[in-house]
Amino acid sequence: ETVGIFASFLAVLTLISTRDNAAFQSSGGKIGRNFLLVLIAAVTEHVFMWFLTPASPKARVRKQAVIFKEKHNYIMTFLYIMCFGSFIGYSGAFPKLIVDLFGYIKDDDGNTITNPNAPDVFKFSWMGAAVGSLIRPVGGVLSDKFGGARVTMVSIIVCTIAAIGQAIVVQKTRELDQPEKNFGVFLFLFLILFLSTGAMNGSTFRTIGVLFEPEIAGPVLGWSSAIASYGAFVIPAMFGVSMEVGKPQTTFWALSGYYCACGLVNFWYYIRPGCEKPGA
Repeated sequence: ETVGIFASFLAVLTLISTRDNAAFQSSGGKIGRNFLLVLIAAVTEHVFMWFLTPASPKARVRKQAVIFKEKHNYIMTFLYIMCFGSFIGYSGAFPKLIVDLFGYIKDDDGNTITNPNAPDVFKFSWMGAAVGSLIRPVGGVLSDKFGGARVTMVSIIVCTIAAIGQAIVVQKTRELDQPEKNFGVFLFLFLILFLSTGAMNGSTFRTIGVLFEPEIAGPVLGWSSAIASYGAFVIPAMFGVSMEVGKPQTTFWALSGYYCACGLVNFWYYIRPGCEKPGA
């Protein structure tokens, strides 16, 4: 806990010291700074944990550190960021986007005012996380029957289409005098994103169990989950930056590109004929 607080403290110091730096004033620079903060906090915490850990637990850590020699550890981490990172990132961003996109409109004089017809964020903000959590075991069950990589592939396709659709909907919503007209489509596409990322949480979990021996699968899952959890910070921060410049759709376009890359990696290593790990 102390190490975590210290790592966060260093990240906060970096945040303050780089706030007025010209290199971080552009949209890309602001997003890059968010990734920098995550990197500093993660590296600091892991370094201090290593040097402060007693000898006996450190010996067990050394045995688990074999995962860093496994290529598929990094591949599955890359994929799990897509699944778990997107899920918790969307959970954090969803309520804020409802407010930012539908909560305000322009009056006749061009001033920003509260939208009297805005959807109640408290009625809908819980839906995404609930849907994603409930579908997770279903993704696992389907993976046992059809294979984790195949379920992941289908989910990636659905997720990518939903992200692209959401980018278009968000852009159109920003142009409307009555943005609440698009809320139904916005909500539907977001629930699809939660469904697909939730299902992938279950399917990638199954894939890790198939790819690695039991004594390695646990550490791989722990490592990939730890890295993916930073999605809870990075994705809402990306939406925050894109909203600040009036282009929230940019984040959805960026994420859809990332999902395409994940799909190619998943197909190449686990699905295509002659792949390294068939049946994963």
